[in-house]
Amino acid sequence: MAQELEIEFKNMLTSEEFSFLCRKFSLDSSSFFKQINDYFDTPTFALRGKKSALRIRHISGRHDFTLKQPHEDAILETHQWLTDEESLNLIHFGIIPAGSVEQAIARMGIDVDQLIHIGELTTLRAQFPYSSGKLFIDHSYYFEHDDYELEFEAEDRRTGDHLFEELLSECSIPHRPSKNKVLRLYQALQKKGS
Repeated sequence: MAQELEIEFKNMLTSEEFSFLCRKFSLDSSSFFKQINDYFDTPTFALRGKKSALRIRHISGRHDFTLKQPHEDAILETHQWLTDEESLNLIHFGIIPAGSVEQAIARMGIDVDQLIHIGELTTLRAQFPYSSGKLFIDHSYYFEHDDYELEFEAEDRRTGDHLFEELLSECSIPHRPSKNKVLRLYQALQKKGS
């Protein structure tokens, strides 16, 4: 089972701030790669109720199936690689493949047979080392929405918080709490349904 703890700091951006950061870090269209996330939950949003998220991230023909769960002051990620067939069966028929992700969901008390595909979110992402961590600059689009986000992954919470605050201040970017991508997708889905 592949698991990792992720300590991350996020902030929403305006399109102007996104453009500013692209200029600051000398990013152009070739600096970004495309990733598509397919998200899953039960019809009653049992995963969301446990502040967790389940996705398949498709990058360059590979399918990373990931469960994200809160864990102390970090996020515990459980990963499993899927074949093309497993990925399509999960998206179209709700057939969850056996493995570490299925086991982790079952340990949460969630019936894996209830999982359904709730939507797709596409992100153009630039990522690069920054100070003692990694910086991500994202442009995401889903349904009829698009947004911009800055994310910093750090080795520890204290240092990461300081470095992220420093970057926001240096770039005159105000704090804008960033909901994770699946929550933004949920909200767009609710608006679409109303």
